[in-house]
Amino acid sequence: MTDCSVIKNIFYIEDTAFQDLRGLAMAKTRDIEKKEKKRKRIMQAALKIFSKKGYSPAVLDEVAQEAGIAKGTLYLYFKDKEDLFYSTLMSVIDNLGAQLEEHVSEDLDPIEVLEMIAMIQIQYFSQNREFFNIYLTILNYNLLSNYTRLFDSMLERKKALYAFEAKVVERGKKQRLIRQDIATADIVIGFNGLIESTIEQMFHENSQVTYNPEEKSKAIMRIFIEGCGEK
Repeated sequence: MTDCSVIKNIFYIEDTAFQDLRGLAMAKTRDIEKKEKKRKRIMQAALKIFSKKGYSPAVLDEVAQEAGIAKGTLYLYFKDKEDLFYSTLMSVIDNLGAQLEEHVSEDLDPIEVLEMIAMIQIQYFSQNREFFNIYLTILNYNLLSNYTRLFDSMLERKKALYAFEAKVVERGKKQRLIRQDIATADIVIGFNGLIESTIEQMFHENSQVTYNPEEKSKAIMRIFIEGCGEK
């Protein structure tokens, strides 16, 4: 065998090995994507069941049936019912967080930032009514005290949002857009109270009622900035 033949064989072996490795990597990627897709399908089913029945009455058999899988398959993705409940709710919350990060920038005018935060939350929860139904249930029945992992995670996300809003408010104060004689913490709490009350209203009224997030967020900002009193 000539030197050229040896070199060609070496390159052929290396190329074949590379192709094999790439094929294995692609297969692994497809497998991961397939598992993640099924995991999301399970959580979507869980969201429906938990929203309809509440946490305690809901059983995993119903979730499995809704997801179109065997009950045993659930345990390949979630440790138990509580783990499924936690993962489902946090998935919705983290998706909201991702949307806020994507669309909200500190470079914007402080008032515009706050209005955007209000609009995104109203829009998101109007599209995820099942989640908010669960959220109201666990608050009304004080269930968060029984699930410290869920409580701690939700509190962590809420604190992060409030901290971001506080920076925005402080910037607004420096620009003379927001009153300086009211504590920033009180402003943030009042602002979020307006948002939460607006979202809650959606669930106390007919589920078929359509809300315009932009109009609602502008109404919140008018109340927030101008107040309701006659001048």
